[in-house]
Amino acid sequence: MLSKEVLKTLCETAKAAAIEAGAYIQSCFDQSYEQKQKEAGHSKASQVVTEVDFKAQEIILKHLLPTITLYDLGLLTEEAPDDQSRLQKDYFWCIDPMDGTLAFTQKRSGYAVSIALVSKAGDPVIGVVYVPDQKLCYHAIKSSRVFVNEQPFQSTEREADNRLHVYMDKSMQSKAAYQQLTQGLKEWAASHQLEKVMYHQGYGAVRNALAVMQHSHACYFKFPKPQQGGGSIWDFAATRLFFEELGLGVTNAKGEKLHLNDPDTTFMNKLGVIYASQQALLKEIVDV
Repeated sequence: MLSKEVLKTLCETAKAAAIEAGAYIQSCFDQSYEQKQKEAGHSKASQVVTEVDFKAQEIILKHLLPTITLYDLGLLTEEAPDDQSRLQKDYFWCIDPMDGTLAFTQKRSGYAVSIALVSKAGDPVIGVVYVPDQKLCYHAIKSSRVFVNEQPFQSTEREADNRLHVYMDKSMQSKAAYQQLTQGLKEWAASHQLEKVMYHQGYGAVRNALAVMQHSHACYFKFPKPQQGGGSIWDFAATRLFFEELGLGVTNAKGEKLHLNDPDTTFMNKLGVIYASQQALLKEIVDV
């Protein structure tokens, strides 16, 4: 068990790593860089990778590797093979050097750096996200508050907005349950006297979750599917902790705790993922 003081130290290290990597990413936004395809999920978003991703990972590991030795931690990072240390150590660093790479390559907002410290049991105890184009650093330690640029997180949009915001991947429209879900959400919004339902696409998983945090009525979800994909552990580790600390809804598609250390795979396709700003809204999506 890591002490509170050690967790604070590790969180500060993760923040420094995320900010430096994010600054590098943003410096490359309008530059030319090599793009490749990798073996990942079935979507284009999961397959695109750039030299910027690898350099950002290198920057992050420069900060975190000493802590792995010092505190006997495991490591799981998107742009490197899974060495299974996440199943052997009590805690492991879980890193997405650039979530939303597709948005970055298309010169859109929607990308972020995400770092979490996760227990062998699959529960995050530290979460750090840096949004390079907005210069926002979110962080949380388990059983504490969520902070943004060192100030307690507080959304200015939650009370004023009378709409239901739905964040999703573009591929969601091809799912069999899509029509049923949109009808259910429309009815849910009407029953809560909301003006309308607004659909948002194009962000990476991390930025989708952060967007849900900003609204009184919002959700983001990925349905279970047989094909590999559905995001991976690193897409959800840090933001799961944010939602838990804020008392918001975050579960798998069955409404169960979102487990983040499956020994068989890093993919989340069998589980599905739901983020919601209200428990009642989360239940509506689970029911669908």
